[in-house]
Amino acid sequence: MTSNPVHGIDALMRGARLLTKRELRPFILVPLLINLVLFIVISGIMITQLGGLSEFISSLLSHTPVDTTNMSWWEAVMAKGAAWTASVFRWLAWIIAILVLFLFFLAYGYLFGIITNIIAAPFNGLLAEKVEELLTGKAPPAEPMIQMVWRTLGRELRKLGYFIFWGVIIFLISTVTSWTIIIPAVLAAVWGAWCMAIQYVDYPLDNHQRPFDELKSVLRRRKLTSLAFGGSVMLAKMVPILNIFVMPAAVAGGTALWVERLRREGDPGTNSHQYPA
Repeated sequence: MTSNPVHGIDALMRGARLLTKRELRPFILVPLLINLVLFIVISGIMITQLGGLSEFISSLLSHTPVDTTNMSWWEAVMAKGAAWTASVFRWLAWIIAILVLFLFFLAYGYLFGIITNIIAAPFNGLLAEKVEELLTGKAPPAEPMIQMVWRTLGRELRKLGYFIFWGVIIFLISTVTSWTIIIPAVLAAVWGAWCMAIQYVDYPLDNHQRPFDELKSVLRRRKLTSLAFGGSVMLAKMVPILNIFVMPAAVAGGTALWVERLRREGDPGTNSHQYPA
């Protein structure tokens, strides 16, 4: 099967549709409550930063004329020249302003996602287990609840370490190439999409106690599909209110994506037939 970004986008929508199944409702309530509480707290913190952000963007896009009344002739020439240059490159100010807004909401989505994923990890593991059972008729291997909780928390910390390590490298590359503007924005978008794919496709693999390196291999086999799924989740997490409901939909969608499109024939737990998308 070829890598198709449409399959990745559809996976998130499929996850949202799966949440309407009666069998899954008990496993959605706790993650939603966790999301709601953290949404209120984190959104409150981010709102306090909007004032400074708006002032910065206003300064970039300011059209205030230069007052040369009390300037000498050479100061007036320089001031008018600077104003003319700024007007010519006004398009660049708009690009910078848009990128600043994008990065602000990207940071908001990252912060919201990291905290909620760590706290809700055991509940997300249970949801992924029930989604897989619903799709395949076969549940992952059973294990004691306390063992599952510790294992999922350990896995979240493993992923967090991976995100931080490569995130620092991406940040350094973005800093070096910041003069291009576009390269850092593309790197941030691709890295964010990859992180979201890693985060939400991992739950079904973790339920089968498959190694983290296998997860990365699974996603690389269908790069476009994986990045499209992760990008859809990332964009949804950047939207206030909507991000409350994204996590359970992403867990269900990531599980469906693995079961139906990413898992190879012959893998443990794979049925002989394919499941409809």
